[in-house]
Amino acid sequence: GSNFNAFIDVVAYMYHVLLFYLNTTSNESTFTTATIYENMSKLVSSIGYKPLGDQTSILTIDITAQNITAGAYVLPKFSFINVSGNSYYMLKDIEFEKVVDNTVETLELSNNLLHQGTLKEATFTAVGESYETITLIDSYTSPQLTESAKQVKESKFIADNTFSVYVQDGVTGNWSEWREATSLFLEDPSSKKYEKRLNHSGNYEFKFGDSNNGRSLNEGDKVVLFYIVSDNDAGAVGANSADNQSPVLYTSSNWEAIYTDLYSDLNSITSPTLPNLLVTNEFASTPIKTAETVDQIKQTAPKIFETQDRLVNKSDYESHINRHFGNVTRNVKVLSNEDYTSQVLFYYNNIGVKRGIDDTRTLLAQVNFSTSTNFNNIYVYTVRTNQPIINETVPNYLNEGQKRLIIDYCNQKKDITHNVIISDPIFKAFSFGVGEITGSSSVDTILRESGIRVTVDRNIAVSDASIKTKIATIFKAAFSSLDLGSLVDISQISKDILNIDGIEGLETVNGNNVTPNLSFIIWNPDYRDIDSVVLARDYKLKNFEYAYFYQVSDITNKITIRRV
Repeated sequence: GSNFNAFIDVVAYMYHVLLFYLNTTSNESTFTTATIYENMSKLVSSIGYKPLGDQTSILTIDITAQNITAGAYVLPKFSFINVSGNSYYMLKDIEFEKVVDNTVETLELSNNLLHQGTLKEATFTAVGESYETITLIDSYTSPQLTESAKQVKESKFIADNTFSVYVQDGVTGNWSEWREATSLFLEDPSSKKYEKRLNHSGNYEFKFGDSNNGRSLNEGDKVVLFYIVSDNDAGAVGANSADNQSPVLYTSSNWEAIYTDLYSDLNSITSPTLPNLLVTNEFASTPIKTAETVDQIKQTAPKIFETQDRLVNKSDYESHINRHFGNVTRNVKVLSNEDYTSQVLFYYNNIGVKRGIDDTRTLLAQVNFSTSTNFNNIYVYTVRTNQPIINETVPNYLNEGQKRLIIDYCNQKKDITHNVIISDPIFKAFSFGVGEITGSSSVDTILRESGIRVTVDRNIAVSDASIKTKIATIFKAAFSSLDLGSLVDISQISKDILNIDGIEGLETVNGNNVTPNLSFIIWNPDYRDIDSVVLARDYKLKNFEYAYFYQVSDITNKITIRRV
């Protein structure tokens, strides 16, 4: 009997294990229930969705030229600068024109974006089969990607937004640049295109055509992949870090052969001339963007599939820009021409600016990105990912290079009749405020003299400093979570403060002027004299408005504790 019971126990255990694996397999076989990156990657490949890998920091630069004769010049691709011990590479040729001989000029650049990291090369020899696939092994981050679907901030990684592919014909020896395609099945037989995919193993696959759908590789063709290995967060730099560095030309046997073959007719800058080019960066580099996780793929894949890789309606633009430029943009809202006319122009007219085009930022966006017509425009409003507010007081907008990066992407996928305009949002500053706005000076007076007063139970053994810190944390959390078009939930902030142990009352004060709970003064920093209001209720931002707390680090100095 005991032997028979032992046999039953073994069978039961085996059944239990098999049932466990059956449940796991069933769970991982569907889009909505999969939790492992490898399984999710395989599932979305069937709809042509390509998960994004890690993206490195991007730096916007300016270049000043001196002691150079007038003429058109090209700073070759892959030139780089050293900024605070970190390398930043130019992934496109930078074209510019020197207008006057031997004078100091700030140049108008065709491209002013650099990517952080170290440039690497990988060389392959084609076997000549249809849809030949080359796999670039990511020895840096692929193990952690597949094991945890989370990136380690200190690890180096291959940057997904930095690939360049060149092919040397095995017969003629001529070089050509091949560009990424969304799908080879949309390409003609002669297209020098490839598909790139971050596969389920965390490595990058490059698939070429079959001479029916995209051009195929021939046996003996030499394929060279150029890419950047990022230093991760350690590679980020602050504003004005370049300190007039001169560019350095990238050299290697492969690149010299490619450049001689493809770019020999350009008036390229040579090494002796480089000291006459001085690079500066007015803005800090963007933060890195980590690879898409399983949860992010679940949220994004249906939206991207719905667009069919085309930008037609507002949700198409928002989905694509939010996905591809997360290291540049924090949040995106898109307005049609009708929305722009009825909302944005109405706003300016309402505050006394008769024409929206009279606003400097609106005019600049029209001049830089629109045609002479003012219809069929798509207006993209977005906020910077890093440091949207300078010194907690002054709005900080996307620079022209970052805007052009988004424009160039949209132009490849948009409807031919659309003009895409990257517009600066309207910032709304918040601070404690009670009183009546009677003139321009009253805004400063209310801002300077208003604060909040909390009533605390005298029997609670909590220091005033601790209470102030908790209140300040609530405000910082509430405003840091806001996006374009959000609701500034003042009533919820009041409730959170009153829920702090020991606090029995809350009011906003300005001398003898007292308002129960919270009251704010809200203003547009660009038009503070004509667009300001005092409110003690929730505030709904428009889709082109972004809110921030003015001098948020000074909140504790505006809190008075009263114990009863």
